[in-house]
Amino acid sequence: MIPCIVSPYSFDGSVVRLEQLAEFAKEKGLKSLLLADNNFHAAVLFNVLCGQSGLIPVHGLRMNGKIYYARDREEFEELVKSYNVNREPELNFLRLDDVKLIYYLDRSLYDAHFFMARLVGAEPQGPGDLPDVLTDPAAALGASAYELKVSHKLLSPQAGWLDELLRRVREDRKMRLSREIELVKKLGFEPYFFTVKRIVDIARENQILIGPGRGSAVASLLAYLLGITSIDPIAHDLMFERFLHEGRTELPDIDIDVADEQREQLLNLLKRSFPYFAQISTFVTLTEKNLTSEASRLNLKPNPNVLKYLVGLPLRRSVHAAGIIVAAEPLNLPLVPSAEEPIVEYDMDSLQHVGVVKIDLLGLRTLTVLDRIKKRVGVSTVKTEDPESYEMLSRGRTCGIFQLESRTARSLCRTIRPTNLDELSILLAMNRPGPLSAGLEKTYAMKKRGRMKLDHDFFPETRGVIVYQEQVMRLAMDFAGFSAVEADLFRKAISEKDPKIIQSAMNKFKDRLREKGYAPEFVDRLCDILVKFASYAFNKSHSVAYAHLSYELAYLKTHWPREFFEIYIREHSSDQYKIFLAVQELRSMGYRVLPPSVNQVRTDEKTFHLPLETVNGVSESIARTCRQMSPLNDLKDFIEKTKLPLSTVQKLVWAGAFDEMYESRAAAMEDFEAVQKGFDQELSQVAAKVFGKRVENRQKISYDEMDITELEMKAFGFALSPWKVEFDRKFAPLSEVFASARTLPVAVKVSGKFASDGMTICQLKNSLPDGYYVLILSPDGNVLEHKKLDGVKGIVYEMDNCFDERDFEEASETESVQTTLCGKRVVLEGVRPLLDWYRIRFV
Repeated sequence: MIPCIVSPYSFDGSVVRLEQLAEFAKEKGLKSLLLADNNFHAAVLFNVLCGQSGLIPVHGLRMNGKIYYARDREEFEELVKSYNVNREPELNFLRLDDVKLIYYLDRSLYDAHFFMARLVGAEPQGPGDLPDVLTDPAAALGASAYELKVSHKLLSPQAGWLDELLRRVREDRKMRLSREIELVKKLGFEPYFFTVKRIVDIARENQILIGPGRGSAVASLLAYLLGITSIDPIAHDLMFERFLHEGRTELPDIDIDVADEQREQLLNLLKRSFPYFAQISTFVTLTEKNLTSEASRLNLKPNPNVLKYLVGLPLRRSVHAAGIIVAAEPLNLPLVPSAEEPIVEYDMDSLQHVGVVKIDLLGLRTLTVLDRIKKRVGVSTVKTEDPESYEMLSRGRTCGIFQLESRTARSLCRTIRPTNLDELSILLAMNRPGPLSAGLEKTYAMKKRGRMKLDHDFFPETRGVIVYQEQVMRLAMDFAGFSAVEADLFRKAISEKDPKIIQSAMNKFKDRLREKGYAPEFVDRLCDILVKFASYAFNKSHSVAYAHLSYELAYLKTHWPREFFEIYIREHSSDQYKIFLAVQELRSMGYRVLPPSVNQVRTDEKTFHLPLETVNGVSESIARTCRQMSPLNDLKDFIEKTKLPLSTVQKLVWAGAFDEMYESRAAAMEDFEAVQKGFDQELSQVAAKVFGKRVENRQKISYDEMDITELEMKAFGFALSPWKVEFDRKFAPLSEVFASARTLPVAVKVSGKFASDGMTICQLKNSLPDGYYVLILSPDGNVLEHKKLDGVKGIVYEMDNCFDERDFEEASETESVQTTLCGKRVVLEGVRPLLDWYRIRFV
């Protein structure tokens, strides 16, 4: 009997790990294996693994109770063609009764198969042993091994198109561009560049916003002049060899960012513009977490070893978030049958094995937000190097700023205090666990402020700290005479975690340095620096490109804060925590932030109404309907005109969206409950006059501050309206804890799990007895320390060290800092630190 392997990628309960097939074949004395899936997801992986093990892979397709098989490449092509048009292949086949379908390689794995089958909604195959004698598939069917390589042709440019570009470029750039063009031609990459350029051109011709570039491609002057990227690599001293050099045999990887809401439009345009277009597949794999969850859902209690075995197997197919394929000629690749748009069944690794080039189009919400803000304020380009924008970044006021919203990033902003794009790029490159755990940001900051001397001049661009991968390459080329290929290999080697690989690379580097005549102590010092820091290095080109996006947002936020937050909040209306943080930053800037309103209301410059979309259950279309119906007279008028469900109207009432119509939230709630119960006050009064009957007035509803807070929690997911409270002694504003992500002392009224200082309100992680307190509050809402307000006279921030006077901000007279400044222990009254390493002490 011929054994037929069913892979997990058939999604019918198989738990066969393809990596174990070689051992299985050896045990059974087989020289070949037949894959009998109902799709082609696993075809390439099966081919590769069999080839590595010296097995002949035979490809089959399970269809309509038969297994059609391909004995050579030509028959495999027929297998794919017939699959794509949903017809039976004109090939030989085996009947299912004549073969043994293998869903698990060992009977001990039956429980795993049973669980997997239940998981994917398939029928488990009964347990049974394999026949003692198995027929070798290739020998029985006359099949031979064959490659699955595909001839993937990209668009071909006209001859001399790059030479024309070279003739038009400025004289001082000709040498650099000539070098890049020569290498691109030599490596045969012209069609790739031309194809990527065509994609970008199609986007721009249709007003689809494309990012400035990402990854090492930003270092290419050729890509810049072709319009693929928009960052001048010469101006930022970007290194082309990090992107491309003679040692690179595979195509370069040029990824394209596109405004997320326009990505689908671009895909449709590409589908019409290229002879072949398809998206690619990816697979969701099983993890311990989703296995435990699924076991609970199915009410199964499998052996823990079963769950452990299943980890890593595919659970379902999905569409790759970015990858697409375009080609100058149609490709015979298997397509997902049920998909509305063409989706190749191979994943990115399989495509790479068969020689198909994917291009990544990544949807980036930041581009959408950026574009909308620019259009709102009527700005197409922003002023470069604006001091006010950098001052805002340096204070950690980065809500809504690309790559800088996290608590860690805000702290990093205050430490590095960027004053130009180069420093902002360094900041982005350092905002990763490795550099931060090594304390590189503090070393850089101390050197920038002159508090630490440069002990060498190897990396003047980053004040002696290795920040970028390109610095490692340039050092290897300049000092050791490495070629670009050797330098890139060296960079990769010393970034590895394997000590043997690092040592081997460093030995070669040291030998070259000695050959150049450098002194032993110099060689040792340089190598120590490289070993210590090189593994933390980041791609400069990528960092520079994204620094431009961060800066543009910072500039717009600095000069048009209202417009910035209106758009930012609408774009992130479903993210309650982001909206909460935006509210805090607006309040820290002096804005009164009020509930949304169903009527369009006029406000002064310092009053900000949240948009209706921030209310749970209110979509953009519902909010648009409300705005179109404005002005509205009362709740009854609103309900009649909008036809919205009462459950949605109720949330709007909870949120305060009718506060402008009524004298209080309680009055709006009272009217809503009347409408909900069908009670009409006016009709009741008319009836009383006509029929002489006395109608009892409804009982007035009373709401205190905590009631309003609870309603807003239901409506927004956070409390919005501050309580009416004032304090004689001031500490840090409550909003500042969240606006700048710092742990600070705040004077607040506490009730339940909420705290308010009269200007804003927040939910606490800890419960305290109701009362008035000074809290040491962290940005996650944790109360680290607390003391009754009347028992606190002042606050002292204790710092072991600081940098300079700009690392402090003005504070109340109840706050002071004890620190070491210029080598002396000093006390600074009426200030608080902007840096984050301090202890807070009650006085």
